[in-house]
Amino acid sequence: MKKRLPRALAAILALMLASCTATSAPTQDSDIKTLRIGIDSDILKLDPAYAYDFTTNPVINQITQGLLFFDPNNQLSPHLASSWSTQDNIEFIFQIRDDVVFSDGAPMQMEDVAYSLNRHLDPNVASLLAGNFARVESIEQTGEWELTIRLSDADATFANVLGGTTGHIVQKAFCEEAGSNFGSSAGGLIGTGPYKYSSGGWLTGTSVVLERNENYWNEADAGYYDVLEFLVIKEEATRVNALANGDVDVLTMPPASLLEGMYADSSITMLESPSYGLVFMAFNHAKEPFDNPLVHKAIAHGIDFATIASTLVKRAGSAPTSLPFSLDMAASEPARWAEYLANAPVYSYNPEKAKELLSEAGYESGLEISLMTNEDGLRNSICLAIQEQLDAIGVKVNINRVSGDEHTSYQFGEILDSDGLRAYDILMAGWSGDYPDISSTLQPLYLGGQTANAAAYSNAALNELIEEQLRAVDPSQRNTVLMQAIDIITEEMPYLVVFYPTRSYAVSNKVTGIGTTANWFANVHFQDARPAK
Repeated sequence: MKKRLPRALAAILALMLASCTATSAPTQDSDIKTLRIGIDSDILKLDPAYAYDFTTNPVINQITQGLLFFDPNNQLSPHLASSWSTQDNIEFIFQIRDDVVFSDGAPMQMEDVAYSLNRHLDPNVASLLAGNFARVESIEQTGEWELTIRLSDADATFANVLGGTTGHIVQKAFCEEAGSNFGSSAGGLIGTGPYKYSSGGWLTGTSVVLERNENYWNEADAGYYDVLEFLVIKEEATRVNALANGDVDVLTMPPASLLEGMYADSSITMLESPSYGLVFMAFNHAKEPFDNPLVHKAIAHGIDFATIASTLVKRAGSAPTSLPFSLDMAASEPARWAEYLANAPVYSYNPEKAKELLSEAGYESGLEISLMTNEDGLRNSICLAIQEQLDAIGVKVNINRVSGDEHTSYQFGEILDSDGLRAYDILMAGWSGDYPDISSTLQPLYLGGQTANAAAYSNAALNELIEEQLRAVDPSQRNTVLMQAIDIITEEMPYLVVFYPTRSYAVSNKVTGIGTTANWFANVHFQDARPAK
């Protein structure tokens, strides 16, 4: 296999370069077992510090691994760490495995572990996950195979972030040698995962090809397929046709607008579960009047979200409430959260109320806004419905559609205008919590200064409550503080929830062993995939 893989890989890449499409299956060595995964946009970077979106994560999760991981029941479990403990949620102590090997055969050392985590604190790395380490005071080796992370203040959720790409380990020597080239197509990365990246395997905008890691340290968990081929297929119908025709085997993000047809196709198996996600409209608080809660509420009353859910969203998710998360996230005291929701404000469809609020905000003559979205067909249909509905209350909506990878850069503040501000009025985007806790939505989206805070929103009182709930030891007391935080959010509404997505995969009936969970974002793995009998 070692001799054949480079030849097969070269054949695959050459064909894709020539065609730049996935509408026909690549010609390859018949001895090479290949799993093809269709993704809707290009990845950001071959670097776990940038794996914070729906296309980069499925790739990175095959190459690098974390100290911890979420098992199929969404329980936090040891991975590259054999165990961990905490003292008052301030000091987290990890016992690191001594039998882990990188894909180049070099043993994983403690310096690799400490180096990988400290990268998130390095401003030169500009990690998209740096916010997860906002309370980290020190990361240091405290024993032969022991690592201690000390926080500046208690954080009841901190261990969870190490179950995602924040806790993934890269090889220090390779990273330092690659320098600024690390994470690029030519530079790549080296990890401990069941698959590895070879230089040149990422053709920007077209594909990412990974090879089976012959040095994988955990033989019982090794992958079956020799090659994983992630194909970028932006056009939704083309992506679905590629699955139906057998040119790809899996769609990690099947187009929501085409779900009905996929469910009806006997050659496709649809896997679904609840999710920790939401699709939202983020008001850019760096621009007037999008920092005005009256405008937020006017727009909320001007959109018929219930009808949008029943006529457009359908199987793809459920209608929103005023909460910035679905109740699937409320793992602690769910009955109490259900009661809270029953008494929360309701911004139901009411065009006359919307006009009154616009007038109160100083826009009795109307308002013109820009709504940015990506190429997702369902989101575009929703934007058209919103455009029509808001026109009835005097709000003219200009829809600005950008590519998926551009959209990700806008969402995380990598593309700014000439004044250094978020370059949109309102952004239609999605989010998935990294772990089953309300804080995994609150912290990144609502805490001031976070890269994921697409609303560029900050409220001092809310910031303090978000910090306070992390310090709470008693779960009930913590929920009390969380509810105080949500009170502010439902009053100021920096985001409007459009719907709560259902998480789904579309898989060819020729493949088995792939599962999906609510926490798929941190738990996308393909080594269990096998040909169906």
